[in-house]
Amino acid sequence: MTQMKRAILFAAAVAAAALIVGSAQAQSIADKVRERGYVSCGASQGVPGLSRPDDQGVWTGFDVDNCRAVAAAVLGDSEKAQFVPLNAAQRLPALQTGEIDVLSRTTTWTYTRDVAVRFVAINLVDGDAIMIRKALEVKTAADLDGLTICLQGGGSLVENALDLIEQNNAVQVERVYFDSTILARDAYFGGRCDGYMSDGFAIAGQRASVASNPDEHTIFYSGATTEPLALAVPRGDDRWFDIVRYAFNAMVWAEDRGITSQNVDEVAASTSDAETRKALGAEPGIGEPLGLDDKWVYNVIKQVGNYGEVFARNLGEDSPLKAERRLNALSRDGGILFPIAFK
Repeated sequence: MTQMKRAILFAAAVAAAALIVGSAQAQSIADKVRERGYVSCGASQGVPGLSRPDDQGVWTGFDVDNCRAVAAAVLGDSEKAQFVPLNAAQRLPALQTGEIDVLSRTTTWTYTRDVAVRFVAINLVDGDAIMIRKALEVKTAADLDGLTICLQGGGSLVENALDLIEQNNAVQVERVYFDSTILARDAYFGGRCDGYMSDGFAIAGQRASVASNPDEHTIFYSGATTEPLALAVPRGDDRWFDIVRYAFNAMVWAEDRGITSQNVDEVAASTSDAETRKALGAEPGIGEPLGLDDKWVYNVIKQVGNYGEVFARNLGEDSPLKAERRLNALSRDGGILFPIAFK
């Protein structure tokens, strides 16, 4: 084969590969979602306040609403989301293999995870906590020595927090592992362990909704870590990354501007602010960069609510958990949340 023929064949192979890659990239997950008619969301196996189905099989919770915001943005209907219950070991592979489109399930953003999938935005900041029976009178970490702690295997950061507690306080606990946080919780309430360890909001939800007498249990925060829980998507799809990021941002942006699910119609009809008019679809253009309808931000706010509304009904004052927002408040209120401008 002559050198010229080799060059021609190589060029043809490169061109063919480029066509294949270009074709694969042309169909975003957003296109697949439209064809399918719903967003597939990774969820927990049943954590009150975060994600679990009710008696009618309807999924509710903070993480659920974050995924419903994506459905509202892409499909114009927040109800067009389906939820796949996953344990800690299953969640990232499910995202990598395409079983789910979005992971909205108490997953901490770390370096090693972020090079495997793409974290989009920190949607909830939490800390590790241990639920302990008040009768044990645990006041400090030193009081944990010799106790048995139920926890889900595969949650590396919870494990690390427990390691730090032992190292910093010269104590040793007995760890009892389970395949899911639900099994660990049930073992604790069944008397198998002295304590149950998980993320703080998850612990508060279990105490509020599952404990026969919540007042018999106290929550001990380890203080060792701050958990940046984040939404994640598969790698390699910039359009889908942007859609999920800005669907979440729409909720934060709305709270920052005082726009709620109740007043969004009034604001859209009356405001003279150029950014707000464009974001809410009163002026054209907000949807084009993402291939969405110009009402997509409006749909997120109207159907799901702003971040404050979502937090309040699932975790805060309007929920059984009554959790404080702490770092999950807007930056002007002492938290870390701030919106990206729709300009």
